[in-house]
Amino acid sequence: MNQAQQVQKKKETSVMPLATLEADSHAASGFGNIDAQRDLAIPYINILQPNSPQVNKTKAEFIQGATAGQFFNTVTQELSDHILVLPSYYHLKYVEWVPREKGGGLVQVHSAESGILGKTMKEGNKDVLPNGNYVATTAYHYVVVMTGSGPQNAVVSMTSTQLKKSRRWNSLMLSRKIQGAKGMFTPPSYAFMYKLTTVGESNDQGSWFGYNIELDKMVEDTAIYEQAKSFAKAASSGEVEAKPEEPVAPTKDDLTKPQETKDDSKIPF
Repeated sequence: MNQAQQVQKKKETSVMPLATLEADSHAASGFGNIDAQRDLAIPYINILQPNSPQVNKTKAEFIQGATAGQFFNTVTQELSDHILVLPSYYHLKYVEWVPREKGGGLVQVHSAESGILGKTMKEGNKDVLPNGNYVATTAYHYVVVMTGSGPQNAVVSMTSTQLKKSRRWNSLMLSRKIQGAKGMFTPPSYAFMYKLTTVGESNDQGSWFGYNIELDKMVEDTAIYEQAKSFAKAASSGEVEAKPEEPVAPTKDDLTKPQETKDDSKIPF
């Protein structure tokens, strides 16, 4: 067999029929007993800050081209200046953390009905428990985000200075009205797309990037709508749950005055 014949034979034998892949997909071939809650990571869509390791060339997590103010997908590593999301589900939690100066780390996640805040005292901008741990009020927005590879389930979490953005987003969603056969009604949260961008924010203690949220349009793709609906069901039942991420940036109480420090890692976000 000459070289040309060998190349032709390779071409003929290396093409995988699409029908074969499609047939095997129904059997979830190769995935074993993967459990959505136990074995899969729900991506977080975070805003890169000046102190984020992805923008620091000295860090192992550094990503070429990453800049503060961009959105960062923690699973796909995708960067973007803006994102379109379909909000599926909302969950407010009180997350108890060990202070960083004492080693840091997650202690416990308290429900919104736990009354844990009633056991805290304000120390600056923090809600501190008698044991010295602090409680971070955290808003989890479960969303379907439009990515370059298609719609993907993800989480946008907001705490500290961004809680007011979360409340505004919730108000924006609840204010949507549609004319139906029996009059006006409030559609599901996943009936409308929202465009998320970032905006520079600051106070007398520092500067950071926060969320800017705008209504985009009503969802048009039925498949994406059904994906968001299914994600909402899974999140509300506890089948999938966002695992708290330890704050990568201090709150404003950890800051020194800008004129007293050159450390950009201390962002009140």
